[in-house]
Amino acid sequence: MRYNCYVNLSADDAELVQLLGQLLRVVSPEGAGPGNGEAGSREPDRPPGDPAEPPIPALSASEARALIELVAARGIAQGQLGTLLGLEKSTVSRLAAGLERKGWVRRGRDEANQRYIRLYLTPEGSRVAARVWSAWQTRQARILARLTGEERAGLASGLRGLIRGLAAEGLVADIPPPAEDAAAGAGASAPGRGG
Repeated sequence: MRYNCYVNLSADDAELVQLLGQLLRVVSPEGAGPGNGEAGSREPDRPPGDPAEPPIPALSASEARALIELVAARGIAQGQLGTLLGLEKSTVSRLAAGLERKGWVRRGRDEANQRYIRLYLTPEGSRVAARVWSAWQTRQARILARLTGEERAGLASGLRGLIRGLAAEGLVADIPPPAEDAAAGAGASAPGRGG
């Protein structure tokens, strides 16, 4: 989906819109391609033909994000998953059904309240999620390693502002300001909702 509604943009803003567009194409399901979770994609640090780990199965960016959220939540209601992913009920329903058909999730009764149905990762889903998370972390580390300290600081500041703007629109939850001593590399050790 494309929106070309640029009003009174300065040259700097026009470049920012273009850069943001490129970023969104990489992280959107439509932008999934080799190395973004398409069938047969392989982590770049792994030599071709390495039998230790098969390639990551075909999955969309939404499927990858859902698997990571399921790891973090250890079981979640379908509506909650939709909220976390920013998806409509019908879309998250199709997403969950597709993940169930692939054998990566199962539906089960909530342990605390049997009236509720929750989505849980299957053992295979957990393995796929772990591989997706690992590949994502490796890619993120490679990308950030190519930035200067000044670029990293500017990116962090700009992303905080972007999240603040998205939160003001009700599109994401606002994040608390980072602690001064945890500014570099925070949250990279385990899947979660902040990154």
